[in-house]
Amino acid sequence: MGDSAVGLLDELPGRWLPDRARTEGRWRIRLGRATRDVVVAKGGVTIERPNGKVEAEIETDHDTWREMDAGRLSGIEAFVDRRLKVRGSIERALHFEPMFDRPDNGGLRYSIDDVPIGNRSSISTLIAGPEDGEPLLLMHGLGATKASWLTVLPQLAARYRVMVIDLPGFGRSSKPIGRYDAAWFCGYVCRFLDSMGVERCHVAGNSMGGKIALELAMLDPERVMDVTCLCPASAFSDRPMLRLVQLLRPELGVALGFVPRSRVRKTIESLFSNAGSLDGVWIEAAIDDFQRVWRNPKARGAFFAAARAIYLEDPHGEAGFFTRLELMEVPSMFVYGEQDAIITYHFGRKIQKVLPEAKVHVWADCGHVPQIEHPDRTAKAMLDFMSQTTGKRAAS
Repeated sequence: MGDSAVGLLDELPGRWLPDRARTEGRWRIRLGRATRDVVVAKGGVTIERPNGKVEAEIETDHDTWREMDAGRLSGIEAFVDRRLKVRGSIERALHFEPMFDRPDNGGLRYSIDDVPIGNRSSISTLIAGPEDGEPLLLMHGLGATKASWLTVLPQLAARYRVMVIDLPGFGRSSKPIGRYDAAWFCGYVCRFLDSMGVERCHVAGNSMGGKIALELAMLDPERVMDVTCLCPASAFSDRPMLRLVQLLRPELGVALGFVPRSRVRKTIESLFSNAGSLDGVWIEAAIDDFQRVWRNPKARGAFFAAARAIYLEDPHGEAGFFTRLELMEVPSMFVYGEQDAIITYHFGRKIQKVLPEAKVHVWADCGHVPQIEHPDRTAKAMLDFMSQTTGKRAAS
């Protein structure tokens, strides 16, 4: 029974889609006690015995692999259901499945593309969901990638045409020189939407991505149907290190190379109210992804430039964040976590005063990344909110 699943690996070379291959390398597949390496190169695909360094390891049981091979289940769905584990890079594991043809039998289908946006720049994008569905743009937080949205992707993609991006400077996207403030990001996001042929869309973001989502709704409200912000970064009134941060240049961050794995793990775990409830293998793979990207000096520069821009933004005054936010008319929903150690949930009260019509949720058992810590609750809140705003538009 088990051998039949392993035997399916031998069929992969004949099902390779070279036009969908975005990278080359070696992926290790573990099915029970059986292990094989799938090697992708320009000349084709070979199945080999385990040997040397791999892009990622994908581990699951025989039944799950057969369901994936038959198109009844995607690797992302299996990963979310904890039926599949990834060791090494989650990003590189995501690239494996779209490279091979499989039947369309109800499992999530997705692609990963480098979307050109001009000036030799591109945005790495995971696209899933019905082609005729309303478009939904998802943006990650500081230091994260599109992988931070995988936990809710299957539910959202059942209804919407979901575009999950690596913001410029992060993940696999281009890393141009720039200000890396919210308005700067919005320029790239608009160019991305133009390249995708999207005139209007639902927009959602976590942390820094939430701040960019709000900025887009303020700068170009005609493009945004509604905006969902999960623990969004904000403009801080209390900035005791303002003068020092103003003097420091983000280029200094380029010189910071190695970060101990233990420190990365501690930082990731601090994002959640109960890190013990998360899959430890997922955390290890997330650490691998972060460290892989961190080795790029341009990525380090982008990280520090974006963090500096968030800290320096004025909260009040004529051009202050909350002054401008008060004028925003795009329907909005906010989710805050009481256990968030980065963005205090007290911002929820401030948002409710500035935007009386906004929906504001504060979850007592939540940290900084609701879509990972409480995926079902987050997906339901997002789906209900977007459905309501679509209904109101249709009725008006």
